[in-house]
Amino acid sequence: MAGLILHHYALSPFAEKIRRILAFKKLAWRSVEQPSIAPKPDLTPLTGGYRRIPVLQIGADIYCDTALIAGVLERLYPSPSCFPAALAGAAALLEDWADHRLFMQTVPPTVARLVDHLPAAFFVDRAAMTPAFTRENLIAVAPHAWSQALISLDRLAAQLDQTPFVLGAVFTVADAACFHPVWFLQHGGDLFDAVRARPSLSAWFARVADLGTGEMTPLEAAAALTIAREAIPTDVAGGCVTEGGYVAGAEMAIVPDDYGLERTVGRLIRLNAQEIVVLRTDPQVGEVAVHYPRAGYRCYAV
Repeated sequence: MAGLILHHYALSPFAEKIRRILAFKKLAWRSVEQPSIAPKPDLTPLTGGYRRIPVLQIGADIYCDTALIAGVLERLYPSPSCFPAALAGAAALLEDWADHRLFMQTVPPTVARLVDHLPAAFFVDRAAMTPAFTRENLIAVAPHAWSQALISLDRLAAQLDQTPFVLGAVFTVADAACFHPVWFLQHGGDLFDAVRARPSLSAWFARVADLGTGEMTPLEAAAALTIAREAIPTDVAGGCVTEGGYVAGAEMAIVPDDYGLERTVGRLIRLNAQEIVVLRTDPQVGEVAVHYPRAGYRCYAV
């Protein structure tokens, strides 16, 4: 099997979620640093337009969205498990809460503390994905978002008063998902004092941070493109289409249903309750299979 390549950048909260899972599983992986704002000329040839971070590359198979990436890592490297059977459903539900609600509670107050240090291009880029993501709006909504974040931190701390991890005695994907919004608060000056003020939350944060980074090796973006070009997609077996009246081979577009509406277009090879997969061809990398989770994405014929 081809090695794991993570396309990310250091300050990305969602990349930190996957970095925690890689560390927990003690996996070897290669790190490709991507820009934090568009254009991303060494990423979009792989994804066909999707530019959120992180993206996992395994040869010519390209996996988008951390919910799918976490599941792929679990399938390929099941031990130690991030989805233990007795907790898998609860872990997925809490993952979704943290990735959406907790994340959106921590971003406005943190970014509001950074507005004087961020280039104008950052806000132009984010507003292209989310029109409300402007300097003025973030400053305006930050106090309410922070008040809600404190409620969430209290709830996490209440659980962590009883257990070392958010769902009990063992690390799960829920810990990785809850960790990344809390981790992002470190960039908001004294906002992280709210974590320090909650002893069980602070101890849990240190526990997850101490997992390290796994066995990480830097890789140039051009080398990752070459790897894709010299490989063929392998995660394409057992393809089936189980909904929507679509047929394998049809031209389909995939687009997020929340923000960042760049679409990926390709030939449908798999569509079920868990995943959407299309084959696409790019002049720089040849044929790649681009994988998305079914949850959170729309698909339609083109």
